[in-house]
Amino acid sequence: MVRFTTSTPGGKHRNIAALDFFQPACAENAGMKPMQLWIASRKRFTALLCALGLISIVAIYPSQTVNFFYSTAIQIKDYIHFYGYRPVKSFSIRIPASYTIHGIDVSRWQERIDWQRVAKMRDNGIRLQFAFIKATEGESLVDPYFSRNWRHSRQNGLLRGAYHYFSPSVSASVQARLFLQTVDFAHGDLPAVLDVEERGKLSAKELRKRVSQWLNMVEKSTGKKPIIYAGATFYHTNLAGYFNEYPWWVAHYYQRRPDNDGMEWRFWQHSDRGQVDGINGPVDFNVFNGTVEELQGFVGSTFTK
Repeated sequence: MVRFTTSTPGGKHRNIAALDFFQPACAENAGMKPMQLWIASRKRFTALLCALGLISIVAIYPSQTVNFFYSTAIQIKDYIHFYGYRPVKSFSIRIPASYTIHGIDVSRWQERIDWQRVAKMRDNGIRLQFAFIKATEGESLVDPYFSRNWRHSRQNGLLRGAYHYFSPSVSASVQARLFLQTVDFAHGDLPAVLDVEERGKLSAKELRKRVSQWLNMVEKSTGKKPIIYAGATFYHTNLAGYFNEYPWWVAHYYQRRPDNDGMEWRFWQHSDRGQVDGINGPVDFNVFNGTVEELQGFVGSTFTK
């Protein structure tokens, strides 16, 4: 019991307040045995001390406390998001565990790539088996590293694919001609890729019309239906429900699986922070949705395991 007293004239003491942690908290506890009362009171007292201790810590170390709870929340979020992933130390990322065919996509931002080192890299049974390489953008831009990347990736045994970054503000046919003039497709290459990430001032309907023009021209020239690349959000807003006859490559980072809204996706770009021997800086990581045999059928040629 904690008791507070005050002195009265004549030196006598008078009780002014009493706080007893060892008495029943309410009338319904009146029938409890002494030992039960003591245990219940001790629990209340311990809870109060813990609460006061936590308040004191927050008051004394506010920034450290905030950082602790923030880091804990991040760890919980990571656990939820990365459930179904496995960490692969050499690549510096977590990789979806249920897929067996992995690849990257590159452009001038990765600068000069040592493709021999890329092809030799192994960790925990994982190696890179394909690479999408940026070729062109808009109506006139050719990636300065494309020609080298295109040759060296194939020479080192990687399945290669070329992509065009679509500019909605310029002619789709001009963009298609630039891409076809730049890329020398060979037997065993992945189909052409159209990267659609923006619509500019176009409506979604007008964007789809121009995308369709590019796809038709490239398919007619190459004999294969091009792959369409889009981020999950952009797809839902502008492309969902259309072009279902084409293979899709969806970008959706740090998810258990891509939010595809019924999309039949073939490739999934799941991270933009991978590290690969022979490449300076971070690189995008992808998986193929299927087996080696299914990839062979998709490409329409032999594929070396």
